[in-house]
Amino acid sequence: MKARAAWAAAAITTAALSWAGPARADFKVWTPDVNAGEQALENVGDLGSDPTRSRSGEQSHTVEYEYGVNAWWQTELEVEFGREPGPGQDTRLDQLTMENLFQFTERGQYWLDVGFFAEYGRSTLGGNASEVTLGPVLRKDFAGTSNSLNLFVSKNLGQDGSERPQLLFAWETRVDAWLVHLGRGAVVEPGFQFYGQPGSLGRFASWNQQDERAGPQLFGKVFNLGPGTLEWNGGVLFGLTAAVPRTTVRWQLEYEIHF
Repeated sequence: MKARAAWAAAAITTAALSWAGPARADFKVWTPDVNAGEQALENVGDLGSDPTRSRSGEQSHTVEYEYGVNAWWQTELEVEFGREPGPGQDTRLDQLTMENLFQFTERGQYWLDVGFFAEYGRSTLGGNASEVTLGPVLRKDFAGTSNSLNLFVSKNLGQDGSERPQLLFAWETRVDAWLVHLGRGAVVEPGFQFYGQPGSLGRFASWNQQDERAGPQLFGKVFNLGPGTLEWNGGVLFGLTAAVPRTTVRWQLEYEIHF
């Protein structure tokens, strides 16, 4: 079964990279977990603020529907709205996206939990290229923490596409040892996230031109909320370079129903 997931991911990778600007990924860290039959509605959003007006006001908001097709494949349909930083910008529908997550290993089965992510985003704005984003989804549990790493490559498509693919990464640590039970089926735990976009593969931008943000986060679940579970996380990301807002507030809300 996991072998089928590997073959499916390999096929998508080969097809996507055969297509001849950096993409700003959602502030979301993927984990290599697929639940067969699960359906979910999800919202991921962020808002950037900075004393310099030209770097302030950046926003993105997504609305997603998720379905666990089987034990190793999860697919999502996403509508994405965005606002560029700076005064006078409008919030616009800018992309329709299909995301796929393939789970290769069970949690704790091997030294490292492994999955694979594949996304196709079709731009709704004239003159903007559509894109594919691909890469491994990794996790390691140790010393009372859960640590996830996404290493993605994003490539624009068509004549408007950039020549070189872009590297994106996201890191998340959750301190499971500090998990707090709040009663009535709710839990919360602290953690940390780090998002980075160094630039084109083989030609990284100088540090001050990179999109690098990191900061503390809270993670929680509310069980038995109607027929499903509400899973949430959010916090503040601090800009580590001059190219990004000084602070970015981000959040992720997912309501899951298991069948």
